[in-house]
Amino acid sequence: MAARGGVARAAWGSLAKGPVKIPVGRRKGPPLLRSHRSGEAGQELLELALVTPILVVLVMAIFQFAFVIETQMGLTNAVREAARRIAATEPVGQPAWTGAGSMTEWVQGQLCGDLTPPCDGGLLLQNVQAFDGTKLWTDPPAVAFCSYSAAGITNYRVQVDVRYKHPVFFGLMAFATDLVDGTPNGYWDIGASAQMRLENIDDSIPSFVGPGACP
Repeated sequence: MAARGGVARAAWGSLAKGPVKIPVGRRKGPPLLRSHRSGEAGQELLELALVTPILVVLVMAIFQFAFVIETQMGLTNAVREAARRIAATEPVGQPAWTGAGSMTEWVQGQLCGDLTPPCDGGLLLQNVQAFDGTKLWTDPPAVAFCSYSAAGITNYRVQVDVRYKHPVFFGLMAFATDLVDGTPNGYWDIGASAQMRLENIDDSIPSFVGPGACP
C-alpha cells in the first residue's frame, strides 16, 4: 500500500507541474513529388520557348497584312476615281487618245498630280497612306483606251492599271511575300485595275478615229 501511495503521489506531482510536451517532427514531402513538380516547371518553360516565336511571327504577319490591305484599298479607290472622271468627260471634236495633251496624259495627271516622275500627288497620294511614287512599277501609271462592239454598237473604254511595290516592314517576311507575288524583289507587289465605258464620245463627227480594238 505504501508503494502504491508513493507512485500515486509521484504521478500527481508530475501533473501538477503542467502537461508534458511531446516533440512532434514535421513531415517532409516525398522526394519523388518534389522532383515531379520541378519537371513540370521545366516542361512549361520549354513549351513557352517554342510557342513564343510562332506568336511573334503571327502578330507581325497580322500587322503587315493590315497595312497591305489598306494600301490595296487606296489604290483601288484611286484608279476607279480616275477612270470615272475620264468616263464622264465630254471631249470637243476628235479625242486625242495618246500623245501630248491627250486623254491618256489627263488621266495620268489625275493620278499623280503631274507627269514629272516621281508620282507624288493626285489621287494616289490622297488615297494611299504613306504613298511613295518611286515604288510604282510604271511611272506614270498605265492608261489605255480601246473600242468594242456590244449589240452592234461601238463603245469605247478606258483601262487604268497601277502596280505598287509595298514595303515589307519585317525583314523575316520578305521571303514569304516574294513567294506570294512571284517577284523576288523584297517587296509585297500589289496592284489595282479599273475599266469604265466612256459615256460622251461622239463618233459621228467627220474623220473620227477611234482607239484600237480591246483585247
